[in-house]
Amino acid sequence: MLGIGDVGTAASQRVKSLGKREVSTRKKVFILGGFCTAQLLDVTTTHIGLSQGRQELNGVAAWIINHDGELAVYAIKLSLVAGLVVFLLLFGRRRKSIWNAYLIAAWITTFAVINNVYRILN
Repeated sequence: MLGIGDVGTAASQRVKSLGKREVSTRKKVFILGGFCTAQLLDVTTTHIGLSQGRQELNGVAAWIINHDGELAVYAIKLSLVAGLVVFLLLFGRRRKSIWNAYLIAAWITTFAVINNVYRILN
C-alpha cells in the first residue's frame, strides 16, 4: 500500500517530467505546418473581408491599416511569424514545452480564421 509521501513523490516526478519528453519529428512538422498555415489563412481571409468592406476587429491592426495601409499590417505579421518560427527552431530543442505553446497558438488562429470565414459568408 502506498503512503501519502509515496503518492506525493510520484506526482512530483510526473510534474518534473512535463515538457522534458522528446517531441517527435512528425509532431514538430504538424505543429509548425499548422501554425504557418493558420497564419496564412488568417491573412487571406482578412484580406478578403477587408476587400468586401468589412472592418478589422483587431484594434492594433485596424489602427495600422488606417495610418499605413493594409500591406503594412501584412508585412508586420509576416515579420512576426518569421521571428516566431526562428525562435521556435532555435529554442524548441532545449525547451520541449514551447512546441505545445505553438500548437495552442495555431488553434487560436484557426478560430480567428473560422470567425473571418463566417463574417465573409454572412
